[in-house]
Amino acid sequence: MYLAGKRSADIESSAREFCHAQMIGRLSLQGRAKLDEHRQAGHNLILVTGAPDFLIAPLAEFLGVATIFAAKPEQRDSVYTGALIPPLPYGPGKRELILAHAREMGLDLTGSYAYGDSPGDHDLLEMVGHPLVVNPIRGMARTAQRFGWPVEIWK
Repeated sequence: MYLAGKRSADIESSAREFCHAQMIGRLSLQGRAKLDEHRQAGHNLILVTGAPDFLIAPLAEFLGVATIFAAKPEQRDSVYTGALIPPLPYGPGKRELILAHAREMGLDLTGSYAYGDSPGDHDLLEMVGHPLVVNPIRGMARTAQRFGWPVEIWK
């Protein structure tokens, strides 16, 4: 709702600046190293987040991740309406998006990796062969323990 009535060009420009000024410098070295390992192994890299696409696109570009599933704010005449275009990539929406993408690309999820930190990542972690909970929040450490998922703390 906070976007309702705002011009997308203004928001996207500010988001790009914010990403470069506030997000990129705070990226975990362990996370970046893990991305490089997956890239070197020839894995498809996908960023799935409930954050808005205009904020995640510059981050994905910096990280060299071509495929992103992020929240898509609805626009009319280049102005945000305040609504999101379904499916929202959070919880069951992540499952829906990844299953559709896996079918389309012929990906084997049992051989796939997923990283998550919160309950909204549960469905995604549950559907891959190699789940990892990183810097767990909101009870996710207990969930990881219950499902036998490894947990790591990245700085």
